[in-house]
This record gives sequence, structure tokens and C-alpha cells, in this order.
Amino acid sequence: MSRLKLPLYGKILSWFALNLAVLALLFFFFLKAQFRLGLDWMLSGEPGDRISAIGESVTFEFSRLAESEWPARLSAYDQKHGVTFGLFNNQGQQVYGKSITPPPEVMPRLIDRRPPGEQLNRRTVSKRQPGPVSKRPADAPPKPRFMLRAGKPARYWAGVHLDLVPQGGNPVTLVMVSDSISGGGLFLDLRPWLGLAAAGLIISALMWMPFVRGITGFIGTLNTAAGRIAHGKFDERIEKQRSDELGELSTSVNAMAAKLGDYMAQQRRITADVAHELCSPIARMQMALGVVEQRSTPDQATYLQKLDRELQHMAKLVEEVLAFSKAATIPDRETPENFDLLELIQNVLAREAPDNGIKLEVGDIKLRSLRNALDRGIGNIVRNAIRYAQDLEIQAKEENGRVIIQILDRGPGVPEEAISRLFEPFFRPEAARGRNTGGSGLGLAITKRCIEACGGTVTARNRQGGGLVVEVLIESMKPS
Repeated sequence: MSRLKLPLYGKILSWFALNLAVLALLFFFFLKAQFRLGLDWMLSGEPGDRISAIGESVTFEFSRLAESEWPARLSAYDQKHGVTFGLFNNQGQQVYGKSITPPPEVMPRLIDRRPPGEQLNRRTVSKRQPGPVSKRPADAPPKPRFMLRAGKPARYWAGVHLDLVPQGGNPVTLVMVSDSISGGGLFLDLRPWLGLAAAGLIISALMWMPFVRGITGFIGTLNTAAGRIAHGKFDERIEKQRSDELGELSTSVNAMAAKLGDYMAQQRRITADVAHELCSPIARMQMALGVVEQRSTPDQATYLQKLDRELQHMAKLVEEVLAFSKAATIPDRETPENFDLLELIQNVLAREAPDNGIKLEVGDIKLRSLRNALDRGIGNIVRNAIRYAQDLEIQAKEENGRVIIQILDRGPGVPEEAISRLFEPFFRPEAARGRNTGGSGLGLAITKRCIEACGGTVTARNRQGGGLVVEVLIESMKPS
């Protein structure tokens, strides 16, 4: 089972979202604790003002109505605000409204404990002759209010003591009951809270995004540079600079690339020098062997022939090593040319496989590239395919601004674990290919350098039904 791959950008934003969720959870438990202790603290803000305003409205409106009309008006308030309204007398008994049974915690709150002098605008309302109510002075204190969460199941209860007295009774208390803390927006309007949370989230994201993008973008640059260095582009450098640990990492990557470039250049020089120095003694040994063969007896001829074959193999190996070393300097030694791809491939086949009847499917493709490098790269692929397989095909086409060249065979193929190493120097999957051919293991490595010198790439994969496909991709530069 593969693990879910989450980019660093996503991980940081996920951690940020988790942080916000934890803060929201803590805030929720804090509010829950506050609600358990009591909700009277909410009355000092907008919820208290709205409850007082409802009380003033009910007092003003009901004082002008006959008591027989009060139930209908309370029902209208129920529908308008989405909560249940009721009027209770000073003994905690409901006198009007939909039947409500207050829990024990609410009952003490229903008693109006104000001194008679503070109960302003008290006026008995009769059924026959409703009387007007005078305005409460602007500097008068607000009516006593309460708000709490009580009952099983728990509900939210709010109330305000009114200066409204039914016929032959006591001042009443307006009670509002809701199953939710919002109370249809009457107790608590959640929209400002949601807006505040959304604004906080957006502002936080806007503040974090440049920081996160800066880190992930720079890491992406490091990753790209490291990948190019891993593919042998030792001149790759990270130009962006930072003053933090990532900046130190980029400096280390640049230093590593420079060291690796120097090391590989030195290794190529040593390899080329050694191969070059081996040419002379091998040539002298071949000359000496030729002299010895002229003076040898028939019994010695067999051994001398074996020795000659070994010297020839050694000479060819040294030649391949020299060619591999020189392939790294192809861009410095060759210049782009205009040429016809079909003509180039035909020349390669005439040289490498004149009698193999290789099938060609190559369109009319004109290129501007390093002709000799491409010639040698394709030639090595064809020579390698002829050595191990049969029924060769070469296909070439232009697609999305690139030239795609495929050399296909029907040989034994290559083990999947060896595919990625086919173009490494001296790698020889001979046992997997089923033939012993004495190759140097440098042919495809030289091909890779030649194709890369042309600004392209070369890859290999096993062919469905058996065989191997070697694919060359080159940017389609039109002839000038």
C-alpha cells in the first residue's frame, strides 16, 4: 500500500488549519464553560439590547390592546423571531402564550424583585378601555433581564421584567425560549462571529502564504537543481540566495556541484590520458606479434592467433574509452548543421546494417542539430540492436515541437531492474540478453552523451510482446 504523497505546501497549510481547529476547539470549550456558569454576561452587549428592545416593544404594543388579543400577538412574535414567547406573573405562573414549563433554575428569575418605585409606567390594562403608556425617561435604568441555559434537554431562556400589568394582576415578565443559543438571531447573531472567523482565516492565510510560498518555491528550486546535478549537469548553480538555513543548504549544493564537476572532469582527463597512453604500447605489441607470427612454427600459430584477438579486443576497448571521454566535449567541438533526418538514418544503416532489411517509417523531417553526434548516437543504438536482436524497425515523427526517434527490436528484452542502468558506462546486462558478445559496455553510454549534446534525451523500455524500444527525443529546431 503506497503512502499518500502530500507536498510541503499542503503539509504547512494543513498544519495551519489544524492549529486553527485546535484554537476553535479551545474557544468552544471556554464558551461552554461560560454557558454552564451562566449567560448573564451576554446581556451587557447586543443580546441584552435586543431583549430590552423586545420588552419595550411588547410593553408599548400590548398596553394598547385588549388582553384577549395578547395570545395572538405573542404567537405572531413566535413566528417572527423563531423563539417561543410567554408572559409570566410575579409568582412564576404563565398567564399568556404557548405553554412553557420553566425548569427550577428559571423559576427564581421570573419574580420581579424591584421596589415599587422602580417599576415605571405600571398601568392596569382592562379589556374594555386600554389606556396609553407614558414614555420611560431616557436616563431610566434598563428593565431587569436574565439569560441562562437550563432544563433537560437543555434550552436557552431569556427574560425581561415589564411595566405591564394584566387586569387584576401583577407586573408580568416576558420569557423567550429557544433550543439554540442563537435564538433565531435574537439572543446571539452568529453572522458577525462567522464573518470574524472568515476574516481571521483569510487574513491569516494571506499573511502565511508569502512565507509558505517562499519556502516551498525555494525548496522546489533546490530540488530541480539537485535533479539536474544528479543527471550530470555539474555546472548547475542556485542563483537565489537566502539568509537562513535554506540559504546555507543552497550554498552547500553549489559547492557540492562544483566539487563533483571538478572530480568528474579530473576523472575524464585521467581516463582519456590512460587510454591515450595505452594506444602506443598496444600498437607496438601488435607490430611485434606480427613479426613473431612470421617466424612462428605451425604449433605456435594457434596461440599467436589467440593473442592477436586479445590485443585487438584491448585496442577496441581503449578506442571506446577514448570515444567516451571525447563525447563529453562534443558541444565544444561541433557546430549545428541543417540536415535531413531520413538521409542521416539511411547513412547509418548503410554503415552499420547494410543487409539487415530494417523497416523504416521516417517522415520528411528537417533538423538543425549536431549531425555527427546524432549520427554516432543512432549508430551505436542500431549496432547494439543488431548484436542482440532481430526484426528491427526505426520510426521517426515530429510531435509537439519535438522529434521522436524510436529503434524497436524483437529480441529478448532487458530485465526491468536493468532498464535504468542501460546507459551507464561499462554496464553490460549480457546474461539477461542471453548472448556473450564481448562488448565494452560503453556504446550506449556514448549514445547518451551524444544525444544530450544535441539537447535531447534517450530512454529505453521493454516492448510489449517481447523486445526493446530505445527512444530519442530532440527539440525540433527548424533549419536556419
